[in-house]
Amino acid sequence: MRYIAKIEGMGCAHCIARVTNALKALGADAEEVKLGSASFSYEGETADVKDAIEDLGFDVIDIKEA
Repeated sequence: MRYIAKIEGMGCAHCIARVTNALKALGADAEEVKLGSASFSYEGETADVKDAIEDLGFDVIDIKEA
């Protein structure tokens, strides 16, 4: 499934790289990660994605199917 996550707290290219790497570590296909959002394909539970991103110190506001 394809999702779009709204993320608060990202402020630089390093933040984008950290979120991208967290998605890849879960086995998600990080299609586009930019300040404030990430679009990705993932077959697992979105709660796992939320936890992984929030473990980095960001706030996941919403994850919706795209």
